[in-house]
Amino acid sequence: MHSHIIELSAKPGQASLLISAIRDHAIPEIITPAEGFVGQIVLQSSVDPDLVTSISFWESKEFGDLFLQNGFTRVGALTAPFVSMKPRRYEFSVELSTFDQIRQVLPQSTEFGDCD
Repeated sequence: MHSHIIELSAKPGQASLLISAIRDHAIPEIITPAEGFVGQIVLQSSVDPDLVTSISFWESKEFGDLFLQNGFTRVGALTAPFVSMKPRRYEFSVELSTFDQIRQVLPQSTEFGDCD
């Protein structure tokens, strides 16, 4: 499983509009329909309210790369009016998760076993 972490710096006071654009348009119209998409988490910093982090999960690096080629630009255009600088993007291999939807895609050896 693969993950993209995108850090977005919203224009001052625009984080809620940025999150709304992601929730109402990017996720249902662009991200969810993409092949290999597993799930999405969007976080707003408690310390810096203009910092928004989006974490997407993909069945494989190949599906994540495919989205970067075909969907990332569309999401960027949608969020551009609300951000103050170019988003920072990081890629990770997902090794462990307690979220059921993500665990279902991970190989068995990476799931939590009995702790008794």
